[in-house]
Amino acid sequence: MKCIIPEISWHNRDPVLSVDIQIKNPDEGFYRLASGGTDTHVLIWHVVQKDDGAMQLDCVCDLSRHQKAVNAVKFSPNGKYLASADDESYIIIWKKREETDAPDLEAVDTSCSPQNAEHWTQFKTLRGHLNDIYDLCWSPDSTQIVSGSVDNTCIVWDVMKAKRLSILSEAKNFVQGVHWDPENKYISSMSSDGKCRIYDSKTHKMIFSTGRCRPPGAKKPEEKNNKLFYDDSLRTFFRRLEFSPDGLLLSVPAGLYEPPEGSSDIRQNVTWVFTRRQLNKCALYYPHGRDPSMVTRWCPVKFQLRSTTKPVVDLPYKMILAIATKSSIILYDTEYAVPFGLVSNIHYTKLTDLAWSSDATVLIASSTDGYCSVVTFSPGELGDPFTEPCTLTPDKWKNHTADKFSNVGPIEE
Repeated sequence: MKCIIPEISWHNRDPVLSVDIQIKNPDEGFYRLASGGTDTHVLIWHVVQKDDGAMQLDCVCDLSRHQKAVNAVKFSPNGKYLASADDESYIIIWKKREETDAPDLEAVDTSCSPQNAEHWTQFKTLRGHLNDIYDLCWSPDSTQIVSGSVDNTCIVWDVMKAKRLSILSEAKNFVQGVHWDPENKYISSMSSDGKCRIYDSKTHKMIFSTGRCRPPGAKKPEEKNNKLFYDDSLRTFFRRLEFSPDGLLLSVPAGLYEPPEGSSDIRQNVTWVFTRRQLNKCALYYPHGRDPSMVTRWCPVKFQLRSTTKPVVDLPYKMILAIATKSSIILYDTEYAVPFGLVSNIHYTKLTDLAWSSDATVLIASSTDGYCSVVTFSPGELGDPFTEPCTLTPDKWKNHTADKFSNVGPIEE
């Protein structure tokens, strides 16, 4: 594992608020990265990892239609589109223009500058929020988007029709993170009111609203429900939660662990993990020292187990979770109870987002100091990819409950 901070001016050295990496095209020798910042621009980058481990980054397109800070950028799962959301409550859907494409009379080309090696058109514009949009996520079929805003709502959009399908208005404070279940059954959101909410992705009805829960390890039935998350006393723009790539786990940042009565554990900052079986009951927690977490990102690749001992999460493979606090990136996997990687104090100010490459060799972190760090992994460093047939599906995962999980131990920083 290596960490590199390219000495380039990402957004005129203004804060970089979001990054995302497109699914890698095997015919292209680079990763396509999108970044958004307070300079109001969306930038497209080609990222090339050289044989000596050095990273070459080239800005190939500058998209300048936003008028205020860009808080979130997301490529669609099918790789065809890019969505960006800003402080002016606009979501812009971009589409890359190929040389063989017929002219689209409705699309607006905002990247016609001769300096741009790629050309992206403004395909659709979504407007419905009343205030800043902090996060967004595509549906697995790339036809819909959910967005979260400081107007205390989430909106579900039909992208192709540029139409608002539903307003999810249960939050009592800013919605700072949203994610769409990869199995297309649930939508999750995290608000600064200290609650994680789960919605049905088809009916858009709220299923769970979880802000308190009996702590893992509580043995007495009468044990009180403890507060799980920071409320608006935590000064952060983002609480980016995420489902694991198989849809079985949901990681939620900005967590607090209050130990059960009689326990020798200490109160600490954690990232909570819920199972698909019980999305209203915390299953385990990942501690991370003195700072609360703000971003969680699952690696898109599943790996073979390395040990013959029973893993912390009882699965035939392991998954890797990257957690960003204010100043650190902490790497956990579902096999062991302790972190296997820590990258700390690499930026002068807060981290804002994380993005994995689809082949699990690159992890990029953005920061308000105007720079991004690039963490690279050599082949096999994270493990061997899990390629065996697996009959375990989210709907068949019925034997796992919160009591079957082990709580992981603290990490000292």
